[in-house]
Amino acid sequence: MKISRRNLLKMIGAATLGMALPDELLHALPKEGEWIPYEEHWSSGVCLQCPSGCGLRIRSVNRWPVKLEGIKDYPVNKGRLCPKGQAGLQVLYDPDRIRYPLRRKGDRGKEEWEKISWDEAIDQVTQRLNKLRQDGKSHQLLVLGGRYRGHMHDLMSRFMEAYGSPNHLGNPARGSEGILKGHLFTMGIKEFLSIHWEGVNYLLSFGASLLEASRSTMVNLRGYGLLRRGRPGIRGKLVQVEPRFSLTASKADQWIPIQPGTDGALALGIAHWIIKEKPYDQDFISRHTFGFDDWKDSNGNPRMGFKNLVLKEYSPGQVSFLTGIPEEKIIQLAKEFSSHKPSVAISGRGVGMQTNGAYSQMAIDSLNALVGSIDRQGGLLLQRKAPFQTWLPPLKDSIAEKGLSRPRIDGAGKLPFPFAQEVPYILPERIARGEPYPIDTLFLYYTNPLFSIPESEKLKTALEKIPFIVSFSPFMDETTTFADLVLPDGTYFERWQDDTPEPGPGLSMFGLRSPVLENPLYDVRETGNVLIEIAKGLGGNVAKSFPWKDMTEVLRESIRGVFKSKRGSIRTKDFDEFWKALIEGGGWWDGAYPYGEWRKKFDTPSGRFEFYSQIMEHGLRQLSKDGSKNLEAILKELKIEAKGDKAFLPHFEKPRLIGEEKDYPFQLIHYKWMATAEGRGANQPYLQETAAPHLQERWNSWIEIHPDTAQTLGIKDGDSVWIESKVGKVKTKARLFPGAHPKCIHIPYGQGHRAYGRWAKGRGINPNDLLVSDYDYLGGFLSHFSTRVKVYKA
Repeated sequence: MKISRRNLLKMIGAATLGMALPDELLHALPKEGEWIPYEEHWSSGVCLQCPSGCGLRIRSVNRWPVKLEGIKDYPVNKGRLCPKGQAGLQVLYDPDRIRYPLRRKGDRGKEEWEKISWDEAIDQVTQRLNKLRQDGKSHQLLVLGGRYRGHMHDLMSRFMEAYGSPNHLGNPARGSEGILKGHLFTMGIKEFLSIHWEGVNYLLSFGASLLEASRSTMVNLRGYGLLRRGRPGIRGKLVQVEPRFSLTASKADQWIPIQPGTDGALALGIAHWIIKEKPYDQDFISRHTFGFDDWKDSNGNPRMGFKNLVLKEYSPGQVSFLTGIPEEKIIQLAKEFSSHKPSVAISGRGVGMQTNGAYSQMAIDSLNALVGSIDRQGGLLLQRKAPFQTWLPPLKDSIAEKGLSRPRIDGAGKLPFPFAQEVPYILPERIARGEPYPIDTLFLYYTNPLFSIPESEKLKTALEKIPFIVSFSPFMDETTTFADLVLPDGTYFERWQDDTPEPGPGLSMFGLRSPVLENPLYDVRETGNVLIEIAKGLGGNVAKSFPWKDMTEVLRESIRGVFKSKRGSIRTKDFDEFWKALIEGGGWWDGAYPYGEWRKKFDTPSGRFEFYSQIMEHGLRQLSKDGSKNLEAILKELKIEAKGDKAFLPHFEKPRLIGEEKDYPFQLIHYKWMATAEGRGANQPYLQETAAPHLQERWNSWIEIHPDTAQTLGIKDGDSVWIESKVGKVKTKARLFPGAHPKCIHIPYGQGHRAYGRWAKGRGINPNDLLVSDYDYLGGFLSHFSTRVKVYKA
């Protein structure tokens, strides 16, 4: 068989990019025997494969992007890219991208569409929203957002405020909500914290998947290298605590298997020894913390402190019984953590996805306070923000004021979720019952709840109750198939967008995406531009609240504040010069990190780190004053077992599991791996091919089961098995893995799509199909690790 040069180039290109290439690109290839000079061009951008937001150098040939590298001096990735970042061009060239606006012409979910123009699509949305306002029903617009980056969240919030709806819900921290709530209760901080990797000597990780799918993946990958070989003659120690022998555990100095959901108890057991033996940082405790010792309130009433509680209830012997970790090992960890300073304790999804997640994180935060490792070199860094220029507030007419006065549909901020900013997981029940009112129109922005939440059939039923659904997704994901109108966004190579890493390296910084192609690959538009156009079409104060022509103008106005600060990596006399340098450099950062600004950063009533959370106490006591329930009744409704002062201190709450142990003997633990950490990478062949090197699995799903457990069930490696919970049942392959917890079934997350293109659809299982909904009611988030299952041969 003779292969021509042209066909060879086609095959190489298709193999390299792992997809069908656009016709225009194929036509640009040379003919047989023809030589076409090529023009090489490099541009900058920011990766959007995960929340890290790494700086990109993008190589284009004859204007087509062909290769990605890291920006050498970009603070997040320092010239490097992880495998997921390297696969990013498969997002741009995905053959199953939505290429133009679509209108549903068949039943929802049947994927029967007709192409319409952008003018017609935007006009249809604008007319519907105008009628809602005219009818006094602006509150019946609901926005579900997911992967917001930069100012896009603020822009959508501004639209909802000017339009008049309180129902803007997002879920950007899925799986990590418990971590954020722990930070809120102890430090008043609503952000993830960074590690000062350059100075840390001892890292105690409670389930943080540092080398797989953590926040921020690239910072942590680089940090691991610094911990090991970044300082001549100094080799930091990593201890990994988690039920499963993960990739991070395999690279740690020590793996501590633990009973799932007992991380907080272990942290308190370590704190017990440190407090008893007194190697804690007494200066930090006395000057920068509140509630360590017993204290008296303003009425002279005695209150319990952290020290007293820990010494009474969390001795290493007591904690050993709870965690399954030998007492001598707990003491060893305490000795090392308190003597190998700077030392840091961090957490991951195993903590943030339990019914006791907020309290567990408070206990882990308390370890860092005990050794003074907050906002110090070698400790945790409190993320600084770039000095963006603040927008003028939106203009609100009487319709908007009335709509905004209506209760939110998710009930966030009230019982049973008093500290939640949003509770998207309870929407199926609320929407289906029309409580507190029906939803007329739903916007979906970079979120796919039919894949990402448990018991998705309930959501399908709820979606049928919503008359009009608009999706802005670039891809035909599961939830977009239920839309009435699709207004496809471009990919992160085709739009203007700022980006702040979550978390970043501590110092204030942001990145900037700018279009790599002169025009988008297809007839798609930036959602920010579409939102501005809809606002202008609505007229009145809504239009006046959006004085910008497009997202470029939005960003230029915001970034003027950074230019005016006259500090950081770019300093020019003229803003246009600043803007040009920003595009070329891919971002701006301020290299100076101001350590020791505790008073500025601890946003608590005391202005200190709070062992005794006054934020929690004040919030719950206010609920008691506003309603008919006393504090004890409120704690009971939140399913908190602790009483009195103990409820406001870090303590151990037994995690709840759903399903009788005799019927469902195993706890289901799903885990993330780099390739498809958020379910989005499943449409990228590179990532499907590099899925699970520890088992040589790819393009599918499996369960991991301990060999001893498998033997008792008569299951062999590779057998087909059923996994069943109280709400679902799925079939997949069993893999025997000695690193699995004997009482757990582990499933990788990211497969099991029923849509999302040819590379993702119909591959493997989705663990969410097994999960029973339960919550950390105090924190206001879903517990993903509360489901019991049984396993048997298929």
